[in-house]
Amino acid sequence: MLLIVGILVASLASVANGQVTPLYPNFPYCKCVKSPSAYSLSPTIKSLGGGQYCFTLSAKVPPGCTSYCCSRADLKKVEIDVRPACDVSNAVIKATVNGVPTKVGAGLYEAPDGPPGATILRLTQLGLGLGSDGAEICITLGLNKNGQGCTTLEQLCVPPPGLPAGVCSTALFDSQNDCCPVDTPGVPSPPPPPPLSPSPLPSPPSCRACVYLNLTPNNPPFPYEFTAAQCTSYTNSIIADVTTQAGAVGARLLPGSAAVSCGPVVIKVCFSFFSDEDGALLQPFIDTQVVFWRQLVTGPGDCPAFLNGYTVTALVGGDGSDLNNLPPSCLHGISTQGCQPADVDFPKCKCVTRPLTTPFALRPAVTTLPGRTNKTTLYCFTLAVVVPIRTNAVCADTTSLLKVEFYADDNQRRRITGIGLQPAGSPAMKFISTSWGSIGEQTLKATPLNWSKAQADGATICLELDNSTTLSSFCYTNSNTCWANLFDDTKNCCPLYSASF
Repeated sequence: MLLIVGILVASLASVANGQVTPLYPNFPYCKCVKSPSAYSLSPTIKSLGGGQYCFTLSAKVPPGCTSYCCSRADLKKVEIDVRPACDVSNAVIKATVNGVPTKVGAGLYEAPDGPPGATILRLTQLGLGLGSDGAEICITLGLNKNGQGCTTLEQLCVPPPGLPAGVCSTALFDSQNDCCPVDTPGVPSPPPPPPLSPSPLPSPPSCRACVYLNLTPNNPPFPYEFTAAQCTSYTNSIIADVTTQAGAVGARLLPGSAAVSCGPVVIKVCFSFFSDEDGALLQPFIDTQVVFWRQLVTGPGDCPAFLNGYTVTALVGGDGSDLNNLPPSCLHGISTQGCQPADVDFPKCKCVTRPLTTPFALRPAVTTLPGRTNKTTLYCFTLAVVVPIRTNAVCADTTSLLKVEFYADDNQRRRITGIGLQPAGSPAMKFISTSWGSIGEQTLKATPLNWSKAQADGATICLELDNSTTLSSFCYTNSNTCWANLFDDTKNCCPLYSASF
């Protein structure tokens, strides 16, 4: 009786102090069977560079175990215990299973039944089962457009008590959420370098190698430059990749030799090795890793819209300023991607679609704002006024923007709650109802606008979407890029633009 009274008094004191005891204080913050199970993750996470990490699945029925979790459960989702600081707006986290993007994008969520701030990364709709032994489940971490986010497992994961940063707590759930075996995989620490030879080390070092990320403009419609946050993120990834691999293969780096410089179109990271032979040990790694370094900028697929008109190059060579004529080095490599708009079947009418044919244009970056309720988000597109190319005099001389049409998924008509319009100079945003084309046209219309050039220059159009969807799934291309036509008042001129987030 005294024990019960003591517990009751402690509970009342906790409530009085504003503290609420979580229903499930430990990961995975829910009720489920943690063992035994047919599913587990390899204790070693593969680090592929560029923020990409891969977990290897083991799907084997334990000997003598006939329970549901051992013999009949599927694997629907993986949850990872992560730091709440990583849960930023539009956090960039991509997920694949055996190289194929997951049906539902990875997402960060608050654990409602866990302690305050408890946050999980959820990879769901994996579609795996007992025949999936050896499957690779990969995540790629990146920064949002504001340079925020977690790009390494050390930053992302909450390590289990007593284990170092970079070790993750993971739970593997079946479709019924009955089974949730917990693992603690991590990226292995590099082995210590071999003992130095008693013979004198060469001085000065005979190998200097640099990694360059370069933007080369090819008449881009809008200029683009590296930000300070991007420079920090990219160079940290490169330094971690090189130092980890050097330790793994026993290549001797001169301590403290990493040097970073950041410019608007060139990011440079240099390293010094004790000898050419030491540096050359990394050449097989460089041959493949240079592609991942280029993808730090472009992403793994098509370039984002704000890079259109640029060639992005990741280059490894000597320490120099002329990227076309670098000095010799013990390491070399190159990966290049030219960025141009993709071809899309839009609009569903006949008009002049070439960009820059009218004074009205769409800037290539999407921004986000809170919606009118806590269940919606605004995805905002910014307009600009440009000097048109005079391939069509009628289009070039237009003075009024009639409407904007977005390439959007007909099946998600109920996921948009309104369209916000704010012409330049207007103190507030006005919301209008949505208007769609015929079924099958995949066309969402922001109309009527009837904006002059003065109203359009800096104007904002925001799509208010329910938080049950994302802009990447709402836009019909099912990517991080959306497409839109800007129609003049004759409807004969409709230059097509893309914007990414």
